[in-house]
Amino acid sequence: MRTRTRVDLTLTVVLAIVIGGILVPFGWVVLNAFKSDTEIFGDPVGLPRHWIIGNFVTAWTTGGFAQYSANSLIVSVAATLLTLAVCLPAGYVFAKLAGPRVNLLFYLLLLTMTVPAEAIVIPIFYQMRSLGLLDSRVGLILVIVAGGLPLGVFIMRNFFKDLPGTLAEAAEIDGASTWRTFTQVMAPLARPAILAVAVFAFLGSWNEYILALLLLFSNEKMTIPLGLTQFQDQYNSDYGALFAGITMAMIPSILVYLVLQRSFTQGLLAGSMK
Repeated sequence: MRTRTRVDLTLTVVLAIVIGGILVPFGWVVLNAFKSDTEIFGDPVGLPRHWIIGNFVTAWTTGGFAQYSANSLIVSVAATLLTLAVCLPAGYVFAKLAGPRVNLLFYLLLLTMTVPAEAIVIPIFYQMRSLGLLDSRVGLILVIVAGGLPLGVFIMRNFFKDLPGTLAEAAEIDGASTWRTFTQVMAPLARPAILAVAVFAFLGSWNEYILALLLLFSNEKMTIPLGLTQFQDQYNSDYGALFAGITMAMIPSILVYLVLQRSFTQGLLAGSMK
């Protein structure tokens, strides 16, 4: 009992340190978003003496954060929907079809997860240029979706493999086609996996920086990560507004995860236990 108590105490302390390491920088950014530049440099870790809401107004209007947010929302929603449209049927096919060729194709798809985006930015750039998709939100969406497919297909395949095969067999016996079985029987049961893939796709698209930096040039098409760098260059003396912009950039990601947290966890655990 004493040994178990010591282990529990050690785990609690370790978790508290990890959580603190995550929350402290977040809290520091939020607090500084309500301070003036003088107060940020004079007391960077203390509470604001005067809570300045105007930093958010400056970031949203003068800093062009409204346009950056709209671009990020368009890219993230479109990339998420397109990722689901591809991963859902692909995961079902990989789960239900057996054979060495299917398995080889699946593992080749997973192998692409080991290739970082930074290693293929030059081929991506020239490919998008040949297609006329440079400085285009469509081009950025397609590249983001291509990068997110391996993980999405992996999650969907694991979930469908975990579902009883008798469900599809019963539907086929009743005369349902393969497509109808998939859309009306199997896909509705995959809601946790769908939401898990949606969370990954949305957060990855919302926070994407390298690909956006590679493909987008016009200020009116830039997403939030790029917009923050432009904002810092333009308002390098207004750190309060910069921190306000960073705070607003974090809010959608946090809300998406909090709302879909339970389904996100269930989708990730699919296929891990029988």
